[in-house]
Amino acid sequence: MDAKTYMAGVFDRASGTYERVGVPFFGPVGAELVRQAGLRRGESVLDAGCGTGASLIPAARAVGPLGLVVGLDLAPGMLAVANAEIERHGLSNATVLSGDVEQASILLPAARFDTVLAGMMLYFLPDPAAAVRAMAGLLRPGGRLAASLLAQPSPAEADLLGQVALALAPFTTGAGGAPFTHRLNTERELADLLSGNGLAGVRCEEVVFEVSVERGQVWDWLWSAARRASLESIPRERHAAARAALESSLPEEVYVLPRTVRFATAVRPGSLLRRRP
Repeated sequence: MDAKTYMAGVFDRASGTYERVGVPFFGPVGAELVRQAGLRRGESVLDAGCGTGASLIPAARAVGPLGLVVGLDLAPGMLAVANAEIERHGLSNATVLSGDVEQASILLPAARFDTVLAGMMLYFLPDPAAAVRAMAGLLRPGGRLAASLLAQPSPAEADLLGQVALALAPFTTGAGGAPFTHRLNTERELADLLSGNGLAGVRCEEVVFEVSVERGQVWDWLWSAARRASLESIPRERHAAARAALESSLPEEVYVLPRTVRFATAVRPGSLLRRRP
């Protein structure tokens, strides 16, 4: 199984609880990505790796009824939830498609976007440079890409994940780890990735989001996103025992985790003649 298929499966299986376990994170990060992108009324936007719509919904609101937002993802479950969110919010200017961003020019052969969003996805890709080149090619001249990635874990988060790994060691290895293909640890690495693959004027900013996780939420939180990949080897019949072992080992009732997200924006060189909204 290739890396993309594997990660699509992980997120497909996570889609039912993604951002639904009482620990909001991706929603606020998605809204901040839209703010960082500086979307304008009437613009067209591609949300690459749109997930359940954390960026897609605020992007559709930002561009207004004369704008357009297309969400693209490989995980069917994520797309189903995103489509339900579009309907729930009554948005007529947003849609979702199943597909790989590297092949988006085939899915959308005539499309050129004012903005491409790449929220929390570049480090899962086996070839992030190819993905950035593909996204840059989908931009109009002067159009912009806005990306977000988790930076290094805070000491508090690293400590909690260490406790998770220790408690679940009898059940699985690497518990709490995220299946990043490329970590992109530093601002320079991210800036070089963008500037070396068709984009210019890279600007980076780090924003800290404070996440509170209760002891009884940790197990569900780990299962609700990419970190579930490190837990799926636990046989279902041992889940209750594993959860009990985890919760009994955690000394705190509530864990407050500062999570730093690195945002980057860049432009495709050239002039963009804007349409009137």
